[in-house]
Amino acid sequence: MDYPTKKYVLELHDDVLEVSEGRPGVAHIGVIESAVSKPVTSLGGEDAYPTFFTKLAAIGYTLAHDHGFSDGNKRTALQVMLNVLEANGFYPDPSDREKVTAAILAAMNLLDVAGLRVTLMLWCGIDPADAEA
Repeated sequence: MDYPTKKYVLELHDDVLEVSEGRPGVAHIGVIESAVSKPVTSLGGEDAYPTFFTKLAAIGYTLAHDHGFSDGNKRTALQVMLNVLEANGFYPDPSDREKVTAAILAAMNLLDVAGLRVTLMLWCGIDPADAEA
C-alpha cells in the first residue's frame, strides 16, 4: 500500500489552497510529520494501526484535528485521504456533504480514528466488519 509523504502533503496543501483559497503556511511541521508516520507507528511492539483503512484514518484524523497548517487543515486531510484511496485502487464516492461532515467531525474530535476508518470504508462500498481492511 502507498501512503503519503511529508513532501506530498505539503505540496497537496498548496494545491488545495490554490483552488479553494486560504492562508498559506505551516503552523506546526511536527503535526504533518506525525501524520505521515502513522502507517509505521507501533505500540508495545504491535502495529498501532494494523489495517490500511485504520492507517489512512489516522493520517486524515491527525491532519484535520491537530492543525499543522495555518489554514486548510480539513480540506487537505480530506484530499489526502481521497487521493490515497484512489492511488491504492479504491474508488470512494462520498457526497460533498458527507466529505464536509467527516472532516468537520474529525477536526472537532467527534469522529475518532475508528469512526473515520468506518466512514472511509463505507465511502468505498466496503463492509466495516471486514477486519482485514
